[in-house]
Amino acid sequence: MYNVNYSEYEEDLCNIEVRSLFNMELKDKIFYSKVKIDPSISPFIKNRFKIIYKTLNFEDLLIFVENDKTLKEDFIVKYLKLLSGDPYAANRNSFCKKVASKFRMDPNYRSPKIMYAITFYKGFWYFGELTKNNYKWRNHNNRPYTYSNSLKINMAKVLINIAGKGDLSKTIVDPLCGAGTVLLEGCFAGYDISGYDIGEKISNSAKENVKFFSYKAKVTNKAIQDVNAHYDVSIVDLPYGLRSQITPEGQRVIIENAKRISDRIIVVSSKDISLMIENENLKIVDKCKFIKSVKRDFARYVWVCEHDA
Repeated sequence: MYNVNYSEYEEDLCNIEVRSLFNMELKDKIFYSKVKIDPSISPFIKNRFKIIYKTLNFEDLLIFVENDKTLKEDFIVKYLKLLSGDPYAANRNSFCKKVASKFRMDPNYRSPKIMYAITFYKGFWYFGELTKNNYKWRNHNNRPYTYSNSLKINMAKVLINIAGKGDLSKTIVDPLCGAGTVLLEGCFAGYDISGYDIGEKISNSAKENVKFFSYKAKVTNKAIQDVNAHYDVSIVDLPYGLRSQITPEGQRVIIENAKRISDRIIVVSSKDISLMIENENLKIVDKCKFIKSVKRDFARYVWVCEHDA
C-alpha cells in the first residue's frame, strides 16, 4: 500500500510518475502495488506500507501479531493515518501500545531498526512494515549553485523516475545538465548518471554541486553533438528564456543527438513541440503538461520517447 500527496497543480506530474514506476493509472491517493519502490526517490510518495495482516477487527489483529514468531527486534509501532476522517486516529497511541505489547520483546523508541505500523482503511485493520519518505533530498535546495531557470527539485525527481522507471541498472545522461539539478536527484536515487553542458562556467557549477554532496556523477564540459558514449536514457530539458534563446533548428539538433546517444529520450520544453519530436522518427509513449506553479503562469511539457521502428 502506498499513499501520495501533491498540490493540485502537480497532479499530472504525479500521475506520469506513477505510470512510470508502477505501470498503472493513479485513481486515488492511496493505492496498492506489488512493485517495491523507496518512497524517498519520489516527491509525492509519503509512505510504503508492506501489509502483513489484514483483519475485520482490531482484536483479531492482536492475535495474529501475538502468534507471529518472525517479527523482528529493535522495532517501534506507529499508527499510519491515511484519511482525515479516520475514526481511530485520535486514540492511535493506545492502539500502538496494545500491538507492541503482543511482541516478545520491548519496543526500541530511541533507535529502532524497523518500523511496524497499524492503520484502519475502508473497514479493515492492517498491520505491516512501514517505510517513510525521509525527505533528505530537500537538502539539495542548499546546493552552492543554482539559476533562475533551473528545474525545481520535484520535477527533477519525477524526470529521473520517468527515465529509470525504478530500474537502477539503467544508465542515464543529462546532456544539457546546467547546474546539475537532475544529476543530484539521479545520484540520490542510486542511478549511474552523467552530465554534459556546452557552457564551461555552468558545467563547473554542476561539478561543484555534485561534489558538495559527495556524489559520483561525472560532469563534462562538452556539447551534445560531441558526446560519443551511449546511454539507456537521456533527459533533455530544452533551453528557454531570454538568456537561453534557441532556434527551432537548434532544438531539432539537440533532439536528433539525444536520439543518437540513447535508447529512450525524455524531452522537456516550455512549448508544445510534439510535431518536431515525431518528425525525428520518435514514438511518444507518454506525456504530460505540467503547470509549474500555483499561479498557473508557466507550463512545461514532458514527452517520453522511444525510437520508432
